[in-house]
Amino acid sequence: IETIANEFSDRCTPAVVSFASKNRAIGIAAKNQLITNAKNTVFNFKIFHGRAFNDPLVQQEKGNVPYILEPMENGRVGVKVMYMDEPHRFSVEQITAMLLSKLKETAESNLKKSVTDCVISVPTFFTDAERRSVLNAVQIVGLNCLRLMNDSTAVALNYGIYKQDLPAAEEKPKIVVFVDMG
Repeated sequence: IETIANEFSDRCTPAVVSFASKNRAIGIAAKNQLITNAKNTVFNFKIFHGRAFNDPLVQQEKGNVPYILEPMENGRVGVKVMYMDEPHRFSVEQITAMLLSKLKETAESNLKKSVTDCVISVPTFFTDAERRSVLNAVQIVGLNCLRLMNDSTAVALNYGIYKQDLPAAEEKPKIVVFVDMG
């Protein structure tokens, strides 16, 4: 298993989407615009998945982000930005889909073939509504989500895939603790 590097030769692409008068930046390029274009740079949006705009957590977080949150027609959270010199409102699913599209594009560029399937990890505490919201974003991109997996499960699988000295079936099991730091 290999982690594919992005256009900056980094193996980690930040979940940041930035909108400007002439283009849209995603990942590291968007993160670089956090200071100069804060009101149109969306980050930390994972917390808004599957939540109603009037949810107390959304109302609390509203003051902690520089971009504008607005209700969508369905009552969910929307993000208002200036894009191509016009005001636009995007759902959290649409913002996530933009990030996923970038990741899909990066993978296809490196693999030199089409990517149609994915496995996505989500926080263990995500509710069914939050998980459905992520799946909606995957659907917007046109990907087939084979599995939505808890972060800690993904870490445990990663450990087991690379571990060469796992105990045999008849041996005493090895106890390993997996910690999610956020």
